[in-house]
Amino acid sequence: MAKIHLILEIGSSNTYIYRIGKGLLLAEPTLVAMKYGKEEPFAVGFSAKKLIGKTSEAITVISPIENGVIKNKKLTIEMLKVFYNKVVPTKTVFDTVDVSLCISNGLTEKQIEDYKEVIYSIGIGNVDTLYSSIVSLVGADVNINKPSAVISLNIGGGTTDFAVVSLNEIVTGFSINFGGIDMDEAIRQYIYNEKGLEISIISAEKLKNECLSMYPNDTSNMEVSGIDIETKKPRSEIILSTDLRLAVLHFIDNICSGIEHLINLCSPEIASDIAPNGIVLTGGVANLVGIDDYITKKVSLPCHIPDEPTLATIVGGAKYYLNNLKSKKH
Repeated sequence: MAKIHLILEIGSSNTYIYRIGKGLLLAEPTLVAMKYGKEEPFAVGFSAKKLIGKTSEAITVISPIENGVIKNKKLTIEMLKVFYNKVVPTKTVFDTVDVSLCISNGLTEKQIEDYKEVIYSIGIGNVDTLYSSIVSLVGADVNINKPSAVISLNIGGGTTDFAVVSLNEIVTGFSINFGGIDMDEAIRQYIYNEKGLEISIISAEKLKNECLSMYPNDTSNMEVSGIDIETKKPRSEIILSTDLRLAVLHFIDNICSGIEHLINLCSPEIASDIAPNGIVLTGGVANLVGIDDYITKKVSLPCHIPDEPTLATIVGGAKYYLNNLKSKKH
C-alpha cells in the first residue's frame, strides 16, 4: 500500500497542488467553463481561462471560489477531480491519499467544513488544515519557532490575510475580502472611465502584472487594445504606470491601514518584537514593483518579499508538513 500526501491551496485566482516526494505538480487558474443548459463543466484551469472573452454568450467562465470561500460546491468538486487526476493519475484501490489544505485565517468553521466536504468527495482519506499565514512564512524561509513576532501579510486573488506570528502560532490576525482580482477590476474600470476604452479582464490583469509600479515617478507604459465606448470600434491606447497606480492606490492604502490596525491589536511586548522583524509579504500581489517600499514608507516597518512570493504558501505548506513529520519520528 502506498501513502500519498498532497498539499493543496485552492485560491480565488489559482489552485496549487504539491505532492510530497514529487514536488509542485499543478498550478492552474481556479476556473471552470460552462455551456448554457449543461451541468458539467467542459473545461477547467488553463483551458477555461483561454476561453474568457472569446466565446459566445452560451459559454461562461467562472471561478467557483469567491473571496476565498466556496460559492459553488458542485463546480468546485468537478474542477478538483480534473486537477486531482493530473497529480495522482495511477492511484490504485490499495493507495491512500491524504491532504493538507492551506486556508485563510478568516474562514469560519462552516466554511472550512465546506472545503473538507468537497475534498473528501473526490476520494481523499484524511484532510487536515494549515493556516496560510503561518506556512507562507515557512515558504519565505522565516524561522517561525522563535519567540519573536513577525507580521505575515498574504495578498491572494480574493482575500488578504493579516497575522502576527510567533512560536509557530497566530497571536492575532484577521482577513479582508480583497485581492488581486479586485485590482484587475479596478484597472478595467479606471480605463473605461478615464480613457473611454473597454478592455477585457485578462488585459487588465496583464497591465497589473507587467506595467503597474508603486513608484510615482516610474515611466513604464504599455499598449492595450479594446473597444472605444463611443464609436464601438476597436482602439488601442498607451497606458502609463502612473494611471495604473491611481487605479489601485486606495486598495494598497487600505492594506496599510490593516497593518496599522493589526499592530494596535497587539500587546506592547509583541508590538516591540514586530519593529525589527517587520512584515513578510507573500502572494501574487507581492510581485508589484515597489510595493514593499511603499508599505515600508507608509507604516514605518521593514517589508520583506521572498524570491517567489506567489508560491510561498504551497511550498511552505510542504516544508511545514515535512518538518512536522521529522519531529514526530524523533
